[in-house]
Amino acid sequence: MSVDNSGLIAFQQQIEALKNEVPDIMEELIIGEGVYAAKQAKLICKNDVPDIVNNGDYRNNFHAGNKALIHNGNKEHDGSKPQRSGKWYRIDVYNNLDYAKHLEYGFRSHFVPGHWSGRTFVYQKNDPEGGMYVGPYKGYVRGHFTLRRAIKRTKDTQDARLARKMDRIIRERLTPHGSG
Repeated sequence: MSVDNSGLIAFQQQIEALKNEVPDIMEELIIGEGVYAAKQAKLICKNDVPDIVNNGDYRNNFHAGNKALIHNGNKEHDGSKPQRSGKWYRIDVYNNLDYAKHLEYGFRSHFVPGHWSGRTFVYQKNDPEGGMYVGPYKGYVRGHFTLRRAIKRTKDTQDARLARKMDRIIRERLTPHGSG
């Protein structure tokens, strides 16, 4: 009596190959989560009431990757790899615009020199036409907390999303090519 264990040996080889691919799979998953958070921030900017954005610069500058890099593209991922420390991976979700911090956390009301050109305010230092006062007089303009809300949305649905992605990746890697 003999036993054909070629299927079991092939499965063992697939598991070994999958084990070697774990760092690449983890990077793919981490980048995916960062991109998801950046997209959530963009959605919050687009759908929030009152509207957060004027011309779309704030909305379009949410990215995932390394916030120390300069990224001028409109893609959610800046092309950098996630940072790894032991068993932990990390990716930044950021907006590098000069005024992003003020929109996120809020700011004190203040006068801004400039003028209106159509529906857009044009900042101009020492503008002879005057300017505008942003926020209530001697008050505070509350932040929108866009990034904080996007991260919360991402974390709230993260377990199910990662389980789905992992199941798909394992199924793809363990299914023999040509069948299925």
